[in-house]
Amino acid sequence: MRERYMEKREQEELKWNFKSYTVRQLTEQDIPDVYVLCKSNPVYYEYMKLEPTPENLAEAMRELPPGKSMKDKYFIGFFRDNHLLAILDLIMGYPLEKTAFIGWFMVKREYQKIGTGSAIIEELLSLLKKEGYIYARLGYIKGNQQSENFWKKNGFEADGVETKTDQYTIVTMQRTL
Repeated sequence: MRERYMEKREQEELKWNFKSYTVRQLTEQDIPDVYVLCKSNPVYYEYMKLEPTPENLAEAMRELPPGKSMKDKYFIGFFRDNHLLAILDLIMGYPLEKTAFIGWFMVKREYQKIGTGSAIIEELLSLLKKEGYIYARLGYIKGNQQSENFWKKNGFEADGVETKTDQYTIVTMQRTL
């Protein structure tokens, strides 16, 4: 099944069958819409100690962890009626083969607190499980209660790993699929 997705991705189109959303790979042409979505989430950027810009969003679309390539990365958008509602950065097979790493997930502010994000994540995790993944993993910035609460509500648990950077500490969470 993963090969089918990779084949479609090479054609610059991703067709995951989400019930309520059109999902596709985002490109640099989508940066204006991604920028608007990101600007609607000031709490995230307060903890990042960074403001979104078209340049750093383009960089995020290309950013990879060690040992991974662009064929492992999905920077995708969730659309309804051609409006971008959420973005997701997903790295397949990281840090282990049967683990999908959520590098970034953000929902446009007006679609928060009504179940949009949780519905997307539940459906995503179900699709990943069908593809043979065993774990979903992610990191949030320590102190960001909004992020921590969202991921806990969606069944993720801190695994005790914390990574300090110059700007913040990342708390790693995981969920068995």
